[in-house]
Amino acid sequence: MKHGDKTTKLLTLNRVHKMKLNYIKEHTSCVNYKTEEDAGFALKEAASGEHFDNRQQKIKANHLIFILSGEVSITKDSKEETRVRAGEFIFIPLSSHYTGTVIQPGTYISLSFFHDAISLCDKHMLSSYLDEVQNTPLCFEPLSVRAPLDTFLHLLESYLQAGVNCKHLHELKERELFIIFRTAYTKSEIIQLLYPIMGIEVDFKAAVLKHKDRVRSKQELAELLGMSGSELHRKFTQEFGETVQSWLQKQKNKEILSRLNYDFISIKEVAYELGFTSAAGFNKYCKNNFGCSPSELRQEIKKSSKNKH
Repeated sequence: MKHGDKTTKLLTLNRVHKMKLNYIKEHTSCVNYKTEEDAGFALKEAASGEHFDNRQQKIKANHLIFILSGEVSITKDSKEETRVRAGEFIFIPLSSHYTGTVIQPGTYISLSFFHDAISLCDKHMLSSYLDEVQNTPLCFEPLSVRAPLDTFLHLLESYLQAGVNCKHLHELKERELFIIFRTAYTKSEIIQLLYPIMGIEVDFKAAVLKHKDRVRSKQELAELLGMSGSELHRKFTQEFGETVQSWLQKQKNKEILSRLNYDFISIKEVAYELGFTSAAGFNKYCKNNFGCSPSELRQEIKKSSKNKH
C-alpha cells in the first residue's frame, strides 16, 4: 500500500469516533469565538460538480486546503491546472486568481490566514529558505500529507466537527502547523508550497477584517494599519463603499444583537465586553440605533427567534 493510501485510510477510519462539545452556549457566546468571517480552520464538505472562485469569497485571505476525501481540479490564473486528491494539500494565496471544480465529492479542512498573522519566527524561516535553496522549481502542485501532519489533521477534524471554535486554539494550531512544515518537509517543498507569500504585503481588505474586533474608532484602525487618517478614509471608502465609522458601527450592532441573544450574559456584561463605560451609555446607544433599551431589544430578539421556529 502506498503512503498516500495509508494516510487516506487512517483519516477515514479516525473520523468514526466523534468528540462531544460540552457547554455549547458558553463556548459560542464567548468574545473569542471564531465566526465565519474570521481567519482560522474550517471543516467543509464539497459536492460533485461544485465550483469555487477565490475572488468571490467573503474573506480575501490566503488558504491552505487539506483534502480528507474526494478530489478537486484547481486552475491558477486561467493557466496552470492541477488535481488535488485525498491525502494531499495545496496553497491558494490571495495574490492570484483561482477557480476550481469538485471531481469527486468529499470533505476538506481549510486554513484561512493573513500574511501579517504569521509569527516573526515563521516569516524569518520563509525568507531564509529563499536564500538557502536555489533554483527550486516553482510549480503549482499539491504536497502529500505525511506524519505527523496526518495525526494533526485527525485531531483538528475532531475539534471542528464538535464546533470547538476558540480563536486562541485556532492560533495555536496554526503555529503548530508551521512547526510541522519546518520539521516534516524539506526546504524545497516549503518554498514550492508557500513561495507566493514570501515577501508580499498584506491585502488591505483582509487586514481590516482581521482587526475589526480590536478597534473602536477610525483612529485606532489607522494606527494598527500604520496609515494616516486621510489615507485610511480614501482606501476604506474605495474598498468597502462606506466610511470607516459607519462600517464599524454596523459591526458593533451585529455584536450587540449576537450577545443579547443569550440570557445567561447580563446586559452589564454585554456593555463591558463591547467597550461601553457605563450602563447608561449602552442604554443611550441602543435607543439611538435600535429605537429601544437593551432589555427591550433582548425581548424583541426572543420574539423574532420564536417566530422563525
